[in-house]
Amino acid sequence: MDENAEIITCGQPEPKVETQAAATEATTPREAAQEILIPVKFNKETKNLTADEAANLAQKGMKFEMIADDYERIKRLAGMDGRSVCEFINALEEHRKNEKKKELTEKCGGNEKIAEHIIELENRAIGGKNSGFDELHEQFPEITDESLLPSEVLERAKTKGTSLLDEYLRYRLRAERAADSAVRRQKNAVMASVGSQRELTSPENPEATEFLKGLWSR
Repeated sequence: MDENAEIITCGQPEPKVETQAAATEATTPREAAQEILIPVKFNKETKNLTADEAANLAQKGMKFEMIADDYERIKRLAGMDGRSVCEFINALEEHRKNEKKKELTEKCGGNEKIAEHIIELENRAIGGKNSGFDELHEQFPEITDESLLPSEVLERAKTKGTSLLDEYLRYRLRAERAADSAVRRQKNAVMASVGSQRELTSPENPEATEFLKGLWSR
């Protein structure tokens, strides 16, 4: 009996069991989720995106919504000049650069090299500036670091190119308006509830109520 048992044990297809385990592991919910593709149509072309890719594009779309109005304004101005947005911005940059160089050259006695050097130094200084945190901290000393600001404020300032103080003030204004709106809704709900209770308890005809009281008191 022992020999037969040993033979049966040795004859079991162990590799097949491992294969089934591997197949089961390969079809776990996590891996199955990773295989999900989301079809997205753009420029008359449909692309199958993974969940991560679709989430990344959705995030970029929400960021664009923050500057959509400004972009439309630039687009209209560019159209008035018969240019694309890219051409219009390049022209603005070139014009500003030439005007700045001309102004500095006159102040430097006609020396263009010195003027160009000054412009380069100014560009470096602008690139090294923070997004206006010092200005915000001056108005709100309790905010000692950018990490204490709401992520919405940081994201809007970065995306729109505005100052942190501007976006933080806008954030506070939106929060105050939302709070006031919530208080008004609560008051209206309370008043509506009180009004309903009064309708249930208050008589429509006071004279009839007094008459009924007189009957019951006899």
